Amino acid sequence: MARRAGIGAIMILLVLAATLPQPVAHPASAGEYTSIRECRAYIVAVASNGKGVAGNLTVRIAYPGSGKVYISTSPASMVDTQGSARIAAYAASLLAGVDMTRYDFFYDIESNSIIVGGPSAGFAMALATLLALENQTCTASYAVTGMIQPDTSIGPVGGLKEKLEAAASVGAKLFMIPAGQEVYTYYQTKYVRVGPFVYAERKPVKVDLVKMGEELGVRVVSISTLNEAFTLLTNKTLVSPTLKAPVPGSGASDMLVEFVYTANGTVEDVLDSIQHSDVRFIQGLEANASARMREALDLLNRGVYYPAALDAVDALSYAYQAMYADIAVSSNLNVTSAVADVNTSISRAYDTLTEYSQRSALNPQAVESLAKAWAKLGIATYYYQKAVDSLEKDNGFYYLPRTFFGGVITSPLELLGNAKSMAVWAMFWANLSTRLVGASNYTVSKQSLEEVARLLEAEARSTTAYLQTLLEEAGAGASQAELPAFLVELASTTNNQIAIIGYSIESISLTTGVIHETFTLDPARTSQGLEQLAATLYNRTGNASLQIPLLLELANASNDAKTKVMASSHAILYGWLTWMLSNETSKITHPRPEQVQQTMTTTTTQAGSTHGGEQTRTSESSGGAQSGTGREASPVYGLVLAVTAIFSVMIGVAIGSMSRRS
Repeated sequence: MARRAGIGAIMILLVLAATLPQPVAHPASAGEYTSIRECRAYIVAVASNGKGVAGNLTVRIAYPGSGKVYISTSPASMVDTQGSARIAAYAASLLAGVDMTRYDFFYDIESNSIIVGGPSAGFAMALATLLALENQTCTASYAVTGMIQPDTSIGPVGGLKEKLEAAASVGAKLFMIPAGQEVYTYYQTKYVRVGPFVYAERKPVKVDLVKMGEELGVRVVSISTLNEAFTLLTNKTLVSPTLKAPVPGSGASDMLVEFVYTANGTVEDVLDSIQHSDVRFIQGLEANASARMREALDLLNRGVYYPAALDAVDALSYAYQAMYADIAVSSNLNVTSAVADVNTSISRAYDTLTEYSQRSALNPQAVESLAKAWAKLGIATYYYQKAVDSLEKDNGFYYLPRTFFGGVITSPLELLGNAKSMAVWAMFWANLSTRLVGASNYTVSKQSLEEVARLLEAEARSTTAYLQTLLEEAGAGASQAELPAFLVELASTTNNQIAIIGYSIESISLTTGVIHETFTLDPARTSQGLEQLAATLYNRTGNASLQIPLLLELANASNDAKTKVMASSHAILYGWLTWMLSNETSKITHPRPEQVQQTMTTTTTQAGSTHGGEQTRTSESSGGAQSGTGREASPVYGLVLAVTAIFSVMIGVAIGSMSRRS
């Protein structure tokens, strides 16, 4: 009994010791940085009571860093604010031509009210970051709202009427809003009494924000890209509007021509092999395959190569679907051989890509092509797994499922056809990489691959979570986020750096595409800005990027504004990749040492670590003689623990002695 009492006392005191303040985990001490740039701006939001509220945003950019993003919010904000911060840092760095992995980014948001949502803070964070990176003066005369995307475009947000009122309340003379939202619709609640009952009616009310701003003494300007906002504030531009879209090189064009003609032969052979062309469903697939192939050949004859290849991929998909449907008809819905065929194609592509990615002396163009191949293989794997999951299994065999009324569910055939064609498309990019090895004498270092892979994977996790939040807020289904999330998970299960890059780029691109498809209100204006940025990136890479000319060719060949937006957005991601892996980044001018600040105090949440985790930490650091990483536990804390433990033992012995005497 005495021993138990003594042990109990020790345990109580050890628990009390564990509740002592923990050692501070520093993201980095200010003494480790040679330069810290700062920009302060207003941030407007909608408070939890539905009113507009203005807060203060402080952005600090510290050099040298490692691409980490820290955010502090007071009061607490939504989780999507963390994703917005990381995307803001990425977008601003991309536009400024800065290697993000050489800086750390700190965001402090202070408000008197708990704000609702976080995406609308992204534009403000990105613009303040860009101004700091460009060493431009930050003024308190403006406020902005809008979501930021990795391609630097600005997406729409809600609560604009309330945010405009908040901007006016703090004396802002300029309020930037997303393009397409100049006339804003909000819902006004009106209470109507009918006898003893009171009914609430919500009626839409349209507000011309430009006119409302004039009445409040605020100039309201719509913005489609981050560069537009930067130009409005500084009269400077970071893109070259006079640059023409680059033309695909003859090497890539030749291979695309070869691919289209090879695909044409494959489609003809597959369709000739079908035995049940009298089945209406199969007839439809054959017709689609032939029509899409004719479109591809027509584009090829007109000298439009990349769109022609994409049509050829679609034609292959329809042809394979017809072939697998023919197998199902011949085998009483048994499609086991079709599943095996797709699995073999994916496995072959995987082995080829693994081998090619391990080659030495890879240049940026070869890495870019291999990353594209991994991206398409990731999509093929997604379709394959979806197909297998949707089939019925019986003793190791796969069958098309039937409906409740005895019909046949054919969607697995579409998934298998898409998977097969994507595996073929992946092999094209893998083989193209072998012809690009001698395109330049510059070899990508292993360290560069690791840094870019780490950054892109973190970015992909942030953008995927960002998309899921946006879809939930918009009341849309989360299925559109499935493929991007799947690719992110693929990236986390491999040690192949080029595969991580490919999966991550495709995830970011798909996420951005969904956001554009769902939210972009002025695609024509947005596409123009993104095409200019893509062309600028091409020039920045020394015309080394292969993907930019091809994707801009797709944008120029399309009459659909949103297709132009998404193609240009994709081009920007690959252009950034090629630039980051080239020797051009060595020419970046970094901040001067005399710009260093000696103190920096912030409570932070680190957003977007390598595996997408989020870690809340408090950082209080000062310059001077401090050294080390800033992550060591305080020796005082260790001493306190030791004294507490000894004191616990002494009290435990005393209690035990008293118990024995009694």
